[in-house]
Amino acid sequence: MSKHLTKLKKLEKYAFWNIPYSWALQNMLKRLAQSFREIRTLGRGHPQFKSCKKHKGMTFDGVQAPLEKVLDKQKHKRNHPTYRIRLNGRWYRFALHREIQGEITGVQVTRDALGDVYITLTEDYSEIKYEPKTGKAEGFDFGITADFLIGSNGKTYPSPMFYKRNAKQLVAAQKVYSRKVKGSNNQERERKNVARIHKKTANQRTDHHWKLAIDLCRDFDILFFEDLNLEGMKRLWGKQVSDLAFGEFLRKLKHQSQKRIRSVLKIGRWTPTTKCCCVCGHKNENLTLADRAWTCRECNTHLDRDQNAAMNILKEGIASFGLGEVNPIVLFNKIVGISVASSYPLLNSTNASA
Repeated sequence: MSKHLTKLKKLEKYAFWNIPYSWALQNMLKRLAQSFREIRTLGRGHPQFKSCKKHKGMTFDGVQAPLEKVLDKQKHKRNHPTYRIRLNGRWYRFALHREIQGEITGVQVTRDALGDVYITLTEDYSEIKYEPKTGKAEGFDFGITADFLIGSNGKTYPSPMFYKRNAKQLVAAQKVYSRKVKGSNNQERERKNVARIHKKTANQRTDHHWKLAIDLCRDFDILFFEDLNLEGMKRLWGKQVSDLAFGEFLRKLKHQSQKRIRSVLKIGRWTPTTKCCCVCGHKNENLTLADRAWTCRECNTHLDRDQNAAMNILKEGIASFGLGEVNPIVLFNKIVGISVASSYPLLNSTNASA
């Protein structure tokens, strides 16, 4: 494939391929080849065409990038130490906000819509934080409206809905942008203003995900989730699901669980967690999306829809992975706790109150 790229660079029609660094083009070919391999191995779709005009970054693989610290008098405005890195014979200066522990194996340079440039360094170092075991397992159900997560112990984590919060400000900025003359400096200024609001929303969402993931890994040793069809949920609820970004949160949670030696496990997608009573197992076929609470006809237990689903996720997760058995504690027709009978040492002391 690299031979074909070399031939294209010699043609006048594709002379623009001589502008990027050759290492960046080689990495692009590696990613393209990996995409074609995943068609056969993982069953993914054919790679889509991406214009070079929309490409906002480049990656260098296997770069032995030397770092040099700049003089102390040339400090960054946030008091981070200033370094410079050499890529393809040129030196680039940047502020290093985290100490490098291992050897640099790759460098990625990206530029966002505001024009800010970021350098991401990949190193062969794995950080592990040994934290005390809590002996607790928890099941979680994702929410759409008021709550982002609902735990099997009854605790809820509210949905921030950052896009919805900033929607009014975004609409006003987009109106101003649409009224500017195309190609003018005023239009470019308003475009950056719109991009700034989008960036703020993304940063707020990312910050919320990281903080919640760290808190969950500190509180529980094993976390169970349902394997949701996120693409189908996006088609059904659209912008609301994209704003919550469940898939991105799970990716961050798995990253934190690996650092803190925790387990994030998923149960089957077709497990009836919502319609089944977590106390007796009776299935309510008449349950609709509008029913937020219901009473089981068999055991007469009053159930909250989301907490019942989270409890079933916990029960199914522990049973599926052979960790034991979960029994809800019912008092005055309401779930008030969880008892776990298991030979698994982490679950012997599990007792979550609702």
